[in-house]
Parts: sequence; structure tokens; C-alpha cells
Amino acid sequence: MALLLALTFAFHYDSPSLTPAQLQWFSRFDVLVTHEPLPRAQVDALHKAGTKLFLYEWSVAFYDTLANPWQRSLIHTEAVLNATPLRGGAGSNDADAWYFDPVHMTARASQLASKLRAAGYDGTFLDTTTVANVHPEALKEFRRRHPDVDYDEAFAKFLAALKREHVLIFTNQGYRDAEHYLPYADWDLTESLIGSRSRDEAVALFEQLPRRQYPHVHFAHLEYANAEQTVAISRLFAEPGYVPGVQTELYFTGKR
Repeated sequence: MALLLALTFAFHYDSPSLTPAQLQWFSRFDVLVTHEPLPRAQVDALHKAGTKLFLYEWSVAFYDTLANPWQRSLIHTEAVLNATPLRGGAGSNDADAWYFDPVHMTARASQLASKLRAAGYDGTFLDTTTVANVHPEALKEFRRRHPDVDYDEAFAKFLAALKREHVLIFTNQGYRDAEHYLPYADWDLTESLIGSRSRDEAVALFEQLPRRQYPHVHFAHLEYANAEQTVAISRLFAEPGYVPGVQTELYFTGKR
């Protein structure tokens, strides 16, 4: 008997609106992550179909050119770590970025929650999580300011504040620091965990995910090639797999 998948997920980063065909396709998924807010009519149509919507958020920083008024008000305050903009690291080599100080991010939770409510979204997708994605110069400043504070422990307080705002949270690779991220996550993405690994290597890594410790978390597996393998390995654990840009009925096989 085939394993049943409780939920399915998809990502759409191409444009801030969907074509009729895309709207029909994505309405088949339980969760859709978009980079920009969709038009409200499309949000309503997806909700009517039962799809939950998550909006992209760079977890550790924001770009200068994309900053909203609230983010811009943080520059040159204790809320950001760098006194001058930074490039590279986990961010773009061609765009200036400002890195949040997680010790001073309580207000960020209410600001993000308000943004999601205004867009009609259910939650946020937090990309590039954990201290590993903080620019080295910003991290140096964090450690100078807070020598006795762990970065991810401080970030966890932001996540807790976000949960108090009744926001659904979809982390990217939160499992890498499960203690600080997964207590607050509803979903966690294992982006490129399979990659070019053999099936046995990938399965061994899947087996190490902390499912028993965090039974409330839906693990979701995203790759950039080979939808058949991605879905097949994910299915071994009754979890969903997805490859952006690939439409296949495999995503829904065995779905409740």
C-alpha cells in the first residue's frame, strides 16, 4: 500500500502574479511560497481552494534598495549590526545589505505580522536561517556587542515573538540548529539535501532529521533537478518533494 502524504508544497518566485494556468496548478497544493505578495484576488482564490500562503523573508538581513520605510528607519541604530552596507556572504555580491541584530528584533515580529495580514498571507518563509548565513563582518560586530549571547538563541526569541503574532513559520534548513528553530517552525525545508548524492547517501541524511523530537514540523524537500528521485526519496518518509518549474502528478500521488 502506498504511503499517504499529509500535505504538499510549492514555490513560485517568477512574478508577482499568476497566470490562470498557474493559479489552477498551485491551487492543488496545500502550501505555496511566493517571493512577492500575490494580488488579493489570487490570494482569495487560493485560500478558497485550501492553499496556505507563505511570503519570502530574508531571515538575517535586508537589501538597501528593497528596504521598506520601517527597515530603513533601523539603519545606523542598534537594530542593525553593520555601520556601512555589506555585500557578499549569503547575500548578493552586487547589492548592499544591512544585517539585523537579533537581540533587538522584537519589533520586527509585529512589523512582519502586519505585512502578512495586509497581504492576506498565512505565514512567512524564512530563508538563509542560522548564524552560518550572517556576513562575517556583521557576525564579528554581533560578538563584540554581545560576547555572552549565542546568535541563534537570540534569533529564537524573534521566532517566539512571531508565533505570538499567530504567524505560520516555514524555515529553510532550520534542522541544522533544531534546538533554536524547530520549536517555532510549522514547516522546515531541506533545500538541496539530496543534490548529487546517491540514493543511499540521501536516505541516510533523511533518516537523521529530528522528526521524533519535533513531531509538529512538516519536513519538505526541495531540489532543482530530477523530480522523480526527489519525490521517490521524500515518499519513503511520507513527506513531500518538489522541484521548481517541474509540473508532475508525482507530487500528488498518494495524497490524502
